[in-house]
Formats: sequence, structure tokens, C-alpha cells
Amino acid sequence: MPDVTVRRIKLKAQDAQGRQQAFTIAPSAVLPYMTGETDEVEKALFLRRFGVPFWALAYVFGRDEQYWYRLEGQMGRYDIVGTVKDAAQLPEHLLADEKHTRFNGDKAVPRK
Repeated sequence: MPDVTVRRIKLKAQDAQGRQQAFTIAPSAVLPYMTGETDEVEKALFLRRFGVPFWALAYVFGRDEQYWYRLEGQMGRYDIVGTVKDAAQLPEHLLADEKHTRFNGDKAVPRK
């Protein structure tokens, strides 16, 4: 994806071993590992919810069957944002907000 601008940031704060953490920042329209753009794969992944086979996705949307298989598999692999359980470990200049989901009116809490 040569036309996508990617930035790399390095935190000033150091971890317990004295190393600085670095993160790669890409636009939200780019999938993890730069495997594609959300607009290109949205409709194909939607059809997978209804059991459309990978060979059919390859026929209609291009690429090959293995591309769609890997793409579907990677969706649940990694979190985009990590979770910090100890607020003291957060650098002072970072701020994040947690999205709460409701299930039958009750707050849903993810289990690990």
C-alpha cells in the first residue's frame, strides 16, 4: 500500500526495563498488517456472515480464496488497543476512553 501514509511514534516514558515503546499509526481505513482497506473488504466480509464460500468471494471481489480466508481469521486475532489495568503504568499525556456495551439492559464485561 504505497499511497498510505504511516507514522511511527515513540513514547518518552520508559518501561520497567528502561526501554521506550514505539507504535505505528495508520489511518483507520487501513486494516491491520496493511492487508487492505476497509472499503475494499467490507462487502465481502459481510457476505461471509451468511456462509458465502471463499471461492465465491474470490470470483466476485478478486484476490484469491486464501486471502479471504486469512482476512476473516485475522479479524479476531489482535486488539487494536491494549488494556492497561494499572493506571500508574499509563504515561501522563495519554488519554483513552472505554466503550461500554449493553446486553439486555446490563453492562456487558468482556471475559479473558
